[in-house]
Amino acid sequence: MKRARLGTAVLLGLLALAPAAAADVFVLAGGDRVSGKIVVKNPKSISVQTPYGRLTIPRSKIEKIVHDDGSEEVLNPSLTPAVEPPSVHLIVVITGKTFWYAWDPPKEQYVNATLRLEAFLDEENVAVYADPHLDPQDIPKATVNSFSFAPEDIVATPAKGVQVLPPETRPGRIVLRIELPAERAGKRRLRLAYQVDDGNAAQPAWRDVAATTAELELKVDTPTFVQVQQDAGKMEFSGFARRRMKHVETFQLQARPERAE
Repeated sequence: MKRARLGTAVLLGLLALAPAAAADVFVLAGGDRVSGKIVVKNPKSISVQTPYGRLTIPRSKIEKIVHDDGSEEVLNPSLTPAVEPPSVHLIVVITGKTFWYAWDPPKEQYVNATLRLEAFLDEENVAVYADPHLDPQDIPKATVNSFSFAPEDIVATPAKGVQVLPPETRPGRIVLRIELPAERAGKRRLRLAYQVDDGNAAQPAWRDVAATTAELELKVDTPTFVQVQQDAGKMEFSGFARRRMKHVETFQLQARPERAE
């Protein structure tokens, strides 16, 4: 009896030390995994023998097969979930008065009444918000544009590698979200400038008419908030022989970084 028990113990020990049967790993859509050996392959599905029985998996649900020798067979690359690269989140919150501009040119003179807000980091353009939408009823017989951040009025153009989300507009508060590549992290100088076009139809010439700057430290995957307060100052549109904008230089923007909310 003792010999029988000893023999059984040795056999169980050998079984425990024996390597498990090699198996392939099937990586499915969503990241699920199934281990087993291929039994049957056909154009639409693959039958796999698993420790719990045979399982038939549609080929359309299999991202790839990792074979027991370490090689990989990719069936559906599109099922691989996209990995978002690290990025820098710059969030500009604008409050206060609206920037506006007006023109009263002779009929034969070209006027581009589009207004722009351009954002720079270390004097390198990262985004432009353009408002071509006019406000003809504001001042009689004049071309007037009050800068609107309404998504239906604005045209946002990001620089290469930059993503600009549609502006969020609330009463008295505008939120601009700019997504930058991770290499933009670090200490940066932000400049925001409202611009008018002094050029012509063939060659625009954008001129800064109001601007502000702020020193920032941008961090990867940590939002950087910048508060911008606007004040119209003494801006007016007047004149006798020809009406024109006056005291535009009194329009003020004050930008200051804030901690993440």
